[in-house]
Amino acid sequence: MKADITRFIRSGGDFEDTALALYRWQRERCPDYDRFCGDTEVRHWSEIPAVPTPLFQDIGFTCFEPSLASVVFRTSGTTAGRQGVIRLLDTAVYDLGSRQHAEACVGSLPTRGVSLVSASADSSLGHMCRSFVPDMPVFFSPDHGVDAAAAWAALRASVAEEGPVFIPGTAFALADWLDHPGEPVPVPDGSIVMVTGGFKGRASAVPTDALYARLQARLPGARLVGEYGMSELSSQLWAEPVGAPFRPPPWMRVQAVDPGTGEPCTRGQLRFFDLANHQTVLAIESEDEGTVHPDGTVSLHGRLPGHSPRGCSLTVEEARDR
Repeated sequence: MKADITRFIRSGGDFEDTALALYRWQRERCPDYDRFCGDTEVRHWSEIPAVPTPLFQDIGFTCFEPSLASVVFRTSGTTAGRQGVIRLLDTAVYDLGSRQHAEACVGSLPTRGVSLVSASADSSLGHMCRSFVPDMPVFFSPDHGVDAAAAWAALRASVAEEGPVFIPGTAFALADWLDHPGEPVPVPDGSIVMVTGGFKGRASAVPTDALYARLQARLPGARLVGEYGMSELSSQLWAEPVGAPFRPPPWMRVQAVDPGTGEPCTRGQLRFFDLANHQTVLAIESEDEGTVHPDGTVSLHGRLPGHSPRGCSLTVEEARDR
């Protein structure tokens, strides 16, 4: 199945046929998912049973023997302190799809950068950023938060050289970074600031438009783009420019459903059908609310009412409270 998914990512294909084939393949190889699906009859990709993200706190959902996993990603920011666990045999498909879709949305990625994303081995976001720029210095840790002074110094040193820079960060981390006093740092043409996560925490919040304006003023010349992903997914959605609807890759479909009935709707609870999730389960039900537009792009509206905050930005708030 891996070869089929790799071929789809590289060259395209029929999403419907591939999704149904992958669904059947996963039911045969993942007893937990097979039990979850029960006697469901599936005739279309949108009918494939989607696993709610909280279940990853208790169930592995792997299509291989879990002890063979070489990569473990953990979710972050659950108020109960429990983390979901996602195990993978390898990240070959993950890395291929991540870079291909990122470059399709934002163009060529810089080869140098300054990261405000966790370098923890179990962070899927950190893994993606390292795969984009392997030697990028990191100025955030879950224990200490953002090292703002060092990050600004590293950026000034980097822009003194030729070529664009990549600056990935969560909304919270970028806000903390901007709070450090200093003059604007013009960046080379082609430089990209990647904003991910939102102000999902409870202690503080900054209007997103204000954050974007501050970034643009402090980093003249930078392109601001948005990224959306989660540990349970192997693919990401990108917004270019930041604030625009998020664009899924060709090997993903997104569906909004009524959280009470599960019936499809325009604005509702988001489900993701990600072919790159070939090692786990392709259908994931998030706790996020969004609008799916006719062209397949997605506008996010935050967490569903009544659901606990969760996400990479909360890691920053937790670091502040230590």
